[in-house]
Amino acid sequence: MGTDDAYAELGLAAGATDHEIKAAWRRLVSQWHPDRNPSPQAVVRMQRINHAFELLRQGVEVEAHGGPPPAEPKPEKPARPPKAAAPKPPPPPPRPPWHIERKVKLTLEQAAAGGRMVLRGRHVERCLACEGKGFRHSPRPCEPCHGAGRVGRRNWFGWIAGFDTCETCHGDGLARLECEHCKSLGELGRCRYEIAVDLPPGLRHGEELDLAAGGTHGDRLKLHVALREHPLFQLEADGTVRCEMPVDGFLWVANRWIDVPTLTGTQQLRLDRRHLRYRLRGQGFPKARGGARAHYIVDVKPIFPTQFTAEQEVLIERLAATQQHRPGTLMHEWHRRFAGWRAKQGG
Repeated sequence: MGTDDAYAELGLAAGATDHEIKAAWRRLVSQWHPDRNPSPQAVVRMQRINHAFELLRQGVEVEAHGGPPPAEPKPEKPARPPKAAAPKPPPPPPRPPWHIERKVKLTLEQAAAGGRMVLRGRHVERCLACEGKGFRHSPRPCEPCHGAGRVGRRNWFGWIAGFDTCETCHGDGLARLECEHCKSLGELGRCRYEIAVDLPPGLRHGEELDLAAGGTHGDRLKLHVALREHPLFQLEADGTVRCEMPVDGFLWVANRWIDVPTLTGTQQLRLDRRHLRYRLRGQGFPKARGGARAHYIVDVKPIFPTQFTAEQEVLIERLAATQQHRPGTLMHEWHRRFAGWRAKQGG
């Protein structure tokens, strides 16, 4: 860090007095000290403030004493001074916690059951020293535009025909200092992550989860949940799951067993020709996150052929011939009344 950068770090103009340097340092310490500022960039900023303060204080002390002290006369046999140990570089600041935000798409079965999911991806570690900009502002004005934020556009005759935004300062009028931490990239690198998360059962579309990502850095993971459209099921607001499925009309008439899909797999269902709707209790979607499940409703639609084959015609005739109507049944009473009516008609 040079002297100009040190003045800029403390927000001072070049040549500030010792009193101004101390006042600026106290003001910034009260703002950025980690004990007072919970921001993850407080540690990095505090190190830069202290470094700039020490650098400027050394320069002020030299000026106050009128330059370095005069050298002492050399002795007849000068003694070689002990070699001073090189100062240790300050330890690198702790890595700030990552705040990863991503979208996760779940099937209806996955959302209903919950469970562990491993998420993999890349995280861009933003530079906190420059807040991801790649530069820091200096209190000095921008040289090309002289702090105006715009430069004149000249025509063929050299006259000013308008103004354009200054490309050096992008219109803010302040000089920019290169960020030493990220080399003006705005980021410190791209890192891969692999995080295992436990999803609670019953997540809905549009919900958000704020989870701890594990580790010792306090990383956080924010998930935006999206449910994929299901080819068979419809989910209602109360957790009821519906399925409308066509079934063979002959199987429905014969009260046969069929396979029906559920959120947990295939299950057998006994058809009843008296009903077209079947309720499977407790096999729907959780009513609330982690709560009990609602019901699963299956609506069957019997499908009969629009035209019977010759073989089907023969089988239906046989089936009709075997039909016996006992006294007291609706068909028996109808045939009795119909036969009486026909006899009166002379038929």
